Amino acid sequence: MNEDLLRGVAGELNDAPDAASRVARAKAQIEDTNDRIALEAVRSLQFDSTPYGFPNWLDAADKA
Repeated sequence: MNEDLLRGVAGELNDAPDAASRVARAKAQIEDTNDRIALEAVRSLQFDSTPYGFPNWLDAADKA
């Protein structure tokens, strides 16, 4: 995920009324997304144990 998108999401949550009440609802979506990313990373990085493997995979996934 690129930096501008993350900043935009954080800005929306910080400026929105009742943002704290949405955190609980978003938790399940965030956990699901993280699980999917982790599963895809395990599939893609099976043979790449270098310290650069995961950042390179994230960069490629962001461009896709």
